[in-house]
Order: sequence, then C-alpha cells, then structure tokens
Amino acid sequence: MFLRKSKKKTDGKAAFLWLILPVVFVALFCVYPAITAIVRSFMDWSPSKSEWIWFDNYKNLFSDGVFGAAFKNMLILVFFGMFTGNVMTLILAELLFNFAWKKTEKVYRYLFLLPALVPGMVSVLLWKNVVLSGTEEGLMNVIVSWFGGEAQAWYYDKGQVIFSMLLTNFPWVGGVSFLIYLSGLQAIPESVYEAADLDGLSHFKRVFVMDLPFLVGQIKYFIVIGIISGVQGYDLQLILGFSAIDEASTVPGYLLYYYTYGGGNATNYGYASAIGVVLFVLTMTITTLSNKISEKRQKENGI
Repeated sequence: MFLRKSKKKTDGKAAFLWLILPVVFVALFCVYPAITAIVRSFMDWSPSKSEWIWFDNYKNLFSDGVFGAAFKNMLILVFFGMFTGNVMTLILAELLFNFAWKKTEKVYRYLFLLPALVPGMVSVLLWKNVVLSGTEEGLMNVIVSWFGGEAQAWYYDKGQVIFSMLLTNFPWVGGVSFLIYLSGLQAIPESVYEAADLDGLSHFKRVFVMDLPFLVGQIKYFIVIGIISGVQGYDLQLILGFSAIDEASTVPGYLLYYYTYGGGNATNYGYASAIGVVLFVLTMTITTLSNKISEKRQKENGI
C-alpha cells in the first residue's frame, strides 16, 4: 500500500516537471506579449518614446476613416470567404460522396486535393499575373472580350479591387477542407442511410435532415478557423503589393502591420496594439457566439 502511494507521488511530481516547462514557455511567449499589447495600447509607444495617453489611441482609431474602410473590407472578405469556403467545398464533398462510380470518385478526390499542395503565394501570383492581370492578354479579359466586353483593370481598379479579391481562387473548392468534409460524410453510419432510404428521403432533403447535423463539428471548426484567419489576415493585400493605407483594399491586419513595421513616422506601436486589441475582442466575440450556436444545434439534434 505504501509502495503504491509513493509511486503515485513520484508520478505526480514527474508529470508536474514535464508540464511546468511548456506552461512557462506559453506564459512567456504567448500570455505575456498579449498582456503587454493590451497595456501598451493605452500608451504613445514608439521606438523613441513611451508615455501614457490612456484612450487616445482608441479614440483616434474609431475616428480614423482608413480604419473604418479597412473594417468594412475585412467584413466583406471574411463573410464571403466563410460562405464560399464552406458551402462550395461541402457541395463538392456531397457530389463526390454520392458519385456512382467509386473508382472514378477516388481519382477526383486526389485531383481536388492537389490545390492544397500548391503554396498560397504561388496561387495568388498566378491570379495577379495571369488570370486577372489587368492587361488585354489576361485570361479573364480575353474571356470578357469574347462577349464583346471591354478589358478591366481588376486588382488595379479601386472600384473593382474587393470584387477581384473575392474572385481570387474561384471556384473556391478543393484542399484540406474538402477532404475533411468528405471524411465526415464517410464516417456517418451506414444504418443511418438505410433508415433514410426506408423513410423515402430524397438526396436533396437528406443533406439538410441528416448530413448537416452530423457535420456540425467540422462546420464549427471551419467557421472558427475562418473567422480567426480572416480577421487577422492581410497576406493577399501584401502579396498583391497594395498600400496599407489605401481605403479601397486595406484591412485592419494590414494596418497593424503597417504601423508596426512601416518605419519612420508610420511606426506607432501603441496604435498598432490598439488595432490588435480590437481584433482580439472581435474575434473572441464572434467565435464565442459561433460556439454557442453550434452547441445549441448539436443539443437540438441530439448529437
């Protein structure tokens, strides 16, 4: 009995020692910078000075027309990206899952997975220089000319730049998300499909009555990840070479990058920290609401 107790104590100490190191690293490199950013958002903080100005950064932020335009652009890109990234991939997964010829279905599955192997930068540069190049030789302009239309500037037209960014990577299918949705459909028990056939459910009705409730976990995951990456992202603007203070194309994440690494008079760490705090609160709020809604749906469906 004594040996068992001493062994449990030894195991507990070993577990504590193994856990304390990652906890220290998380606290040092994740928690501490986040707390520091919140504190610094109330300061006029730059490489040359650091003084308390309290809520001035937030006042300037919410009265800044560039930030307002960036916030609007971000909302458009995030919600459109979440819609296309989930709906289009889910439709593709449903089509392949119900494909009659299973051997051909395997070939298509690998083909639609190939886009995930292509680096995102390569894909964006392809769209920038070939598909929506803004020249008469650009692929999209050639297609437009077939129908008697005029060549468009696409990314280089302030009135079309957001639409062009939404169009990038059309038809928004393939990759890892498609594979996860397909795996989720394949994990549904065969008995459920047999019961659906006995009830006379059509394929279309079965998607809403049976498939979607079983895929709530995957949908929840992609919504949360889509919100986080969409709110924080600015890679598309950076790769395309847009100005961070151009109201037509910028997003809050790009402004944060600009005020942190812009150099010279543009550098304002306190203002950048305020942008980061606003994005954090926004992301936290939307993801919490999303989790609450998905949990409610799971309880309603008994999953």
